[in-house]
Amino acid sequence: MLIKKDHLYASVWAFLAVGALLFNSMFGGVAALIFLIAGCIYAASGITFTLKACRQNWELFLIPALCLVSVVWSDIPTFSLRANIQFLLTTVFAVVIARRLTLNLFLRSSAVVMLIAMLISLFSSRTALNGMTGEISLIGIFNSKNNLATNTAMCIALAITLSMNKKIDFTSRMLGLLLLLISTLVLVKAKSLGAIVFVICSILISFIIVYYQNLLLDSFTRSKLNWLMVLTFLFVICFIVFSLINGSFNEFMYNIGKDPTLTGRTLLWERGGHLIAERPLLGVGFQSLFYIGNNVAEDIWAIHHVPSGAGFNFHNMYVDISVELGLLGLFLYLIFITMIIRKIFNFKHITVGSSHFFAVTIMSYLFLQTFLEAAWFEQFTIIYFFMCISCVYLKEEERYE
Repeated sequence: MLIKKDHLYASVWAFLAVGALLFNSMFGGVAALIFLIAGCIYAASGITFTLKACRQNWELFLIPALCLVSVVWSDIPTFSLRANIQFLLTTVFAVVIARRLTLNLFLRSSAVVMLIAMLISLFSSRTALNGMTGEISLIGIFNSKNNLATNTAMCIALAITLSMNKKIDFTSRMLGLLLLLISTLVLVKAKSLGAIVFVICSILISFIIVYYQNLLLDSFTRSKLNWLMVLTFLFVICFIVFSLINGSFNEFMYNIGKDPTLTGRTLLWERGGHLIAERPLLGVGFQSLFYIGNNVAEDIWAIHHVPSGAGFNFHNMYVDISVELGLLGLFLYLIFITMIIRKIFNFKHITVGSSHFFAVTIMSYLFLQTFLEAAWFEQFTIIYFFMCISCVYLKEEERYE
């Protein structure tokens, strides 16, 4: 049951939380401090409810718990501990906002601050040079083209949900349509082929899942179709891996004028494989690789022509989590994904514009992104925040308002 709070108070908290995460790249520590202060006040204002909500969503705390334990074998325990506390608090705040705010309050408050961020980015002249390709790309209020693209994708997912929610007022739906328009323009201006493809595919997948789950099928037929989809997905993955190995993928990328290394990603994955082999079980520890003075990190930064100390990852969720948390972390991550997929396909009905629709859209995009990005488990990011909110929604009855 939702806790009834003053709507203005709840809206301000949602606005501050989402705004702080969106503008984190621009304002850094100030934005993070606003997020922490607002989050602590809001979570502490109903501490009994907060603790109960966290217990009910214990799955979200499995990987943060392993991250916290990894401080023991981290090369930089002090920094790692601070990052872990921030990561844990981000998880708690996401659970609280998902449970305490109505869907409409969350969507409207988030849409307002997202629209501000997207308008600033659209008319911004801030760009960044890609050291691997020499390409100059729009970054807006963010610190990289990839960051801009993924945050814009979150805006599009929320905008579609808000604009198609028939239980909400007309003005709010128009706000969703405006956010959708501006976010789409930003995504096109960013010229991120991967993000555009992922956004389009995630939207298509979301509507396909909604259509499929709303079909009146007997349990035997649905079970067989579920297995067919799983086998089809595994076949596609095997085909992609085979294409990478035999060189056909490289030929295809050359034909369309793109870098076959995916802007150095394949080189990163190879280096990640070596690191996994060195510490296979537990990894190097949460966020314990890319720090100034680490020879491996300095080498990777130099190869990719980025300044020492820049935020970085292996641009593949499976490689990244295996490097930081070992095969144990990868196992927990795969279990976590399996639980999400099973939950989605256990729904007998999904309504477009509902909380379940929002969760399916977010998770579809993030899952597609796992093969080229590693943004699931990072503190103070809108991506992780929305992922946690989506997981909470998937455990509850469908919300419409």
